[in-house]
Amino acid sequence: MANALTAYNMRWKIENISHCWWLKKGEGLESPAFVVDAVVGTKWSLLLYPVGDTVENYVGFYLNREEDCGGPDVIEICYQLAFLGKDGSILKEITRPKRKFTKNHAWGFSKFEERERVFVSRKEAFLPEDTLTVQCTIWTTDEKPEESNHLFATTAIKVKRRSFVWKIDRPSTLKSCIRNKFKDNLIDFDLVLNEGFDRLDINMTSFDETIKYISCNTSVIDSEGRKISYGSKKYFFRDLKKGVLSFMLLCPEMLIEDKSRYFPNDVLSLDFEFVLATVEHFGCRLKYPKLESWVVGKEKCRNTAVPIDDFKSLYNDAIFSDTEIRTSTKTYPAHKAILSARSPVFRNMFSHDMKEKSSGHVDITDFEDDTVHRMLLYIYADSLEGLQFGSASKLYVAADKYEILSLKSRCSSFMKANLCPENACDVLVLADLHSD
Repeated sequence: MANALTAYNMRWKIENISHCWWLKKGEGLESPAFVVDAVVGTKWSLLLYPVGDTVENYVGFYLNREEDCGGPDVIEICYQLAFLGKDGSILKEITRPKRKFTKNHAWGFSKFEERERVFVSRKEAFLPEDTLTVQCTIWTTDEKPEESNHLFATTAIKVKRRSFVWKIDRPSTLKSCIRNKFKDNLIDFDLVLNEGFDRLDINMTSFDETIKYISCNTSVIDSEGRKISYGSKKYFFRDLKKGVLSFMLLCPEMLIEDKSRYFPNDVLSLDFEFVLATVEHFGCRLKYPKLESWVVGKEKCRNTAVPIDDFKSLYNDAIFSDTEIRTSTKTYPAHKAILSARSPVFRNMFSHDMKEKSSGHVDITDFEDDTVHRMLLYIYADSLEGLQFGSASKLYVAADKYEILSLKSRCSSFMKANLCPENACDVLVLADLHSD
């Protein structure tokens, strides 16, 4: 089905794009990579600079040939870049015929569209539901083919907030630094406060690589319950990799000089507020012309009787969790009632005198973190975000073990829809092992 008379059309949605304020000029978003079979199986991605690449008043937009791309060192193609409206209509497009691409090289436009038009004056047209839809079409003939193969991908920018209060007993007698642990399904770290109350270290234990930005705001809660700012700091993904983050706290002398206000009952109460920005990609899927498509991406459901977003927030925010799912390397807060409602296996664990009922955790060490996370996301939100063939096959096995029949069926349907000569044998073996 792949031939030179067919164009390849990559449509990429960036959801919640107004939350990309943490990006700086010259920092961009990259789409999931996609392969164009008709162009010698070459591999590409799209680069978008919402805050500007080299010119800050413009959105930059580029087509990038990947470094690990197949095909010859230099390849010549025609391409068109476009911003689309809600109905798929073209709001802005630029076409470039016959451009030569080398590996790990991008061509495009630093001044593709004015930021003011996209984010202000024509925001309703460019950003319906705060989603920017961009498109790239690639072809190799002199004339643009009428027929296109379509690929789709989604990137979601999400902002999550976490907070807690750290109560420190007898602060006036501290002789050494003290520690507290913050644990979340996205990030784990130790907080280390020195005895002089003027320095805070954040020792990273683990963090999800979807996190691109984190800010920490610290306040002291005084005797009347008021919050007094005590220091803040912003970090980017490159900072998290360092392992230890530090920042100086403001005016520690004020604590010592007014103990009755800041150490009521000889307790120091520090309020921590964290803001985390994540970038999540939901993979590409090829849709051939005139064939039914299998939609892969962020699932949205309008006017549904099930408050999916609310249930998903229970999982993401660990609200009122009463058990934990533990893998070899991660811990996921969870709720016995929800797990039991979705899985007879979990219901049996929590209903009988089994160790999972009394220990407060369920150990799942025979599946990867990604598989467990996907299973929990489906249990809470009925969601299969960014499913690929490999993750679908692993999720299928987990669904079978925990008797989540609807999930098993959907994974099975996905694998059938993506069946090809390269994976047919694997599918047959999997079906035989699980009597499907």
